[in-house]
Amino acid sequence: MTKAQTEYAAFIDRLGLKHFRGEELARYADRTRGKVKNSIPPVGLWTNMIPTLIVADAIREEYNAPLTITSAYRSPAYNRAVGGEAASFHMRNQALDIIGNNIPRLFQIARSLRGKRFRLPGNGGAFVWKGGIGRYPGFVHIDTRGYNADW
Repeated sequence: MTKAQTEYAAFIDRLGLKHFRGEELARYADRTRGKVKNSIPPVGLWTNMIPTLIVADAIREEYNAPLTITSAYRSPAYNRAVGGEAASFHMRNQALDIIGNNIPRLFQIARSLRGKRFRLPGNGGAFVWKGGIGRYPGFVHIDTRGYNADW
């Protein structure tokens, strides 16, 4: 991993998540589509991922089976290359696409947790999850956009 990836992974690991590690997100920066390479999110966007990861960790706990993050931060160029939405929350470092062996159940668990209160690490307070949940044939998208949306 590059120095930037190592620093981002360490930032994520300091959250103390039970099921996800920083390396999973940092390695996503190595992805390419055609000649376009993704990147680590700009440092100013790092904290945006905290609530999304806390929600993903809770989903994983309830799911009680392994989950894989298939999409995290996307640079604007990489987002265009993969055909992402023009205003994708992946570019804001607020979205994850996750897969497991039972997509309908994964989607159901995500829906059941929306509106719940989650604690932030340290003395960071808490938040109520308001965000997007998208069900696709091979994955579930979650984000922390601040308002509820389903697709």
